Amino acid sequence: MKKRHYKWYSATYRLNEKIERKFTTSGKVLFFCAFSLVFFGLNTRVSMLFVVFAVSIALLLTDAISLMFNSFGFEFERFLPECVSKGKEVKYTVVMRAKSGKESFENLFYSEIPASPMPSFAVFAATKEPGEEKRNAFDRRMGYYRWKWIIDKNCGGKYEEFAVAGKKNDGGILFNASFMPERRGKITFGGAYIFHKGIFGLLKKGKIIANPGSFLVLPEIKESFVIPENEGARVNEKSEKTRETTETGSGFELKSLRDFVPGDSIRNIHWKSSAKSGQLRTKEFYKEVDSGSVMVVDNFFEEHYSEDFEKVLSTAASLLNAMQKDDNLPQLLFVGKEVCEIPDASKKSFSNALSKLALAENDTENKFENCLGTLFEAGLSASTIFFFTPKYDENRKKALKTLAGFGCGIRIFYAGSAESDAELGRYETKIDFQ
Repeated sequence: MKKRHYKWYSATYRLNEKIERKFTTSGKVLFFCAFSLVFFGLNTRVSMLFVVFAVSIALLLTDAISLMFNSFGFEFERFLPECVSKGKEVKYTVVMRAKSGKESFENLFYSEIPASPMPSFAVFAATKEPGEEKRNAFDRRMGYYRWKWIIDKNCGGKYEEFAVAGKKNDGGILFNASFMPERRGKITFGGAYIFHKGIFGLLKKGKIIANPGSFLVLPEIKESFVIPENEGARVNEKSEKTRETTETGSGFELKSLRDFVPGDSIRNIHWKSSAKSGQLRTKEFYKEVDSGSVMVVDNFFEEHYSEDFEKVLSTAASLLNAMQKDDNLPQLLFVGKEVCEIPDASKKSFSNALSKLALAENDTENKFENCLGTLFEAGLSASTIFFFTPKYDENRKKALKTLAGFGCGIRIFYAGSAESDAELGRYETKIDFQ
């Protein structure tokens, strides 16, 4: 990939952004029309071309004059959610205020600006567009479609404009905005473009206000996902792995009695023991849940971006969601060499695990063989291992056969063009949803 191509595309992107902030869609059409007519040889005689040119110029000039006296001393605050799911619209509230009180909210518009959407040359040169190998030699050499795909990916979705219209309060105005995330991970807004439109809606005049804001986009979750049967899982009484989770309500096994502390439910006071000891005693309950399951996400691949890896993460998130509904989350989540402990089945633990998947990236510095020690150690102590991989090659199949030999129940989820293995067939699930 040539560096001059990168410079061309960078300059073109900046120019297009400036044009977008000066003209509406109608304004661009009218300006292009007037500009094109110059080359057809306009003269002073009244002709159709001259009339169209004159009307276009008159409309654009009138629009520009109507914007000359607008003031732009605004500030704003947005209220973004902490996290959302990919493919689900984010709705949030924005409060716009005028600094001096002289600014007009009439015909005022608001549009978010992505933070640093342009990639570095190193990323541009190393990141291939999905399906790029199917393009012709010229497109592959120029890399325009690669550039456009990276820009769209970094932006994370479509940036719309919203009319600043809503409930006025304390010298400001409160209105609603929305955003449709098209990828997982962290999406950051660098600020917003606040602008007025001309009287005919052809031109824009405004100001960029820096005000960073971000939210986390979780992998797409399939609500219909069903937890597969754990072939080979340890289910006998001696080898079953369980852990105790504290419950505040009744209906579970009584674990012990302890001193009453402020905040404990009065309903759990053990009155008989309290009478004997002379101080309040309360009951502690517990229930046993399966602690043997471990989730392992394989992120050892060389590509900067892999569509198969996105499918793997979506499947892992869907399984986590199904297990959370079943009140039986795995004890550990491995994303490559990084580990996330899941101490209980609470919403906080579930959210932390999903966040780990949302921020997962490929590990180009390590190889799959480097994590075998961790994988085998988990196999010796866990009852079930859920293994997710975008590259189901022979090395991985060999390791999983060894893991199955430990007597550990395994479930294998794989994506891509890999083929099933005869020995591991009953443990495998091919990821085929989009």
